[in-house]
Amino acid sequence: MKDDQDTILYLSGDSKDSILRSPILQKYTNQGYEVLILDDPIDEFTTQHLSEYEKRKVKSISKDDVQILDNDEVAKKKLQKLKEMYKPLTDWYKNHLGRNVEKVSISNKLVDAPLFIFTSQYGYSAQMEKINKAQAFTNQEKTPSYMLAKKTLELNPNHPVMKTMLNEIKENDGELSEASTEYANLMFQMAILNSGFLVENPMDLTEPLEKLIKVGFGLERDAEVE
Repeated sequence: MKDDQDTILYLSGDSKDSILRSPILQKYTNQGYEVLILDDPIDEFTTQHLSEYEKRKVKSISKDDVQILDNDEVAKKKLQKLKEMYKPLTDWYKNHLGRNVEKVSISNKLVDAPLFIFTSQYGYSAQMEKINKAQAFTNQEKTPSYMLAKKTLELNPNHPVMKTMLNEIKENDGELSEASTEYANLMFQMAILNSGFLVENPMDLTEPLEKLIKVGFGLERDAEVE
């Protein structure tokens, strides 16, 4: 591990290939950090009870409390300024998504992805929530809240889409157009999938995609079927 890496980092998922393509792994590998790839379901149960190994903390990079990246003072000040700059957009997303997320903030962990959903250090991970929901005889509607992951939506301030959304909100008194709102919803559903969660209602993903396909073919978003 790197000399300044005092934490054993890991990322769990359904397969090695899907983990290696995770949007949050890119920055760690770019900066030379070592991250364990855990693709076996039993790994998720094991890490729930393994918080330390040989005097090193054990943490998942999908948790919102991992702050191993960009820890110098200049980077911290830059991140704080970005949080203030993007407050209109983070406030809009939190109000729009409501109870679907615990909080919305600006991220320093993303490279190419516009946004990602991290989970609370004290709650279940996306992978653990998915394993629980897959259990036989599970009543999805009566799942206790402590068995559900607490989601933190983090936005990439360097992504062109986020910059465009911020400008639109500033120009329209804190509001987004209908089309931009649909794209914001679509990106949230994409983040759910990329973060390892299950999409509860597939229509939330497919309906805006269908409209986007129409636009790609030069049609109106709401072009009707003849």
